[in-house]
Amino acid sequence: MEMLEALKAHLRIEQPEEDTYLQSLLTMAQATAEDFCGRPFSDETPEPVRLALLLMAGHLYAYREVSDKDAYESMLQAFHALLWPYRDVSKLF
Repeated sequence: MEMLEALKAHLRIEQPEEDTYLQSLLTMAQATAEDFCGRPFSDETPEPVRLALLLMAGHLYAYREVSDKDAYESMLQAFHALLWPYRDVSKLF
């Protein structure tokens, strides 16, 4: 399933009006994941990485107008836990 369609299913969005915005959230989530892991991800990303992207993009969508520090910290902890095994250790230090 394409990531945009997966995000729409995750958020229970059926209409196309927000597709551009949702795609920008996915792009930001992917850039954050690639920065954290020190490596790029292709279309064939492992399932935990896909879940991390959906988690972050979904959080950014749900909290786009209001900030919740506790919710953000919980999401970020899960995001990092999902991505941790995919970090390029040669680029960590």
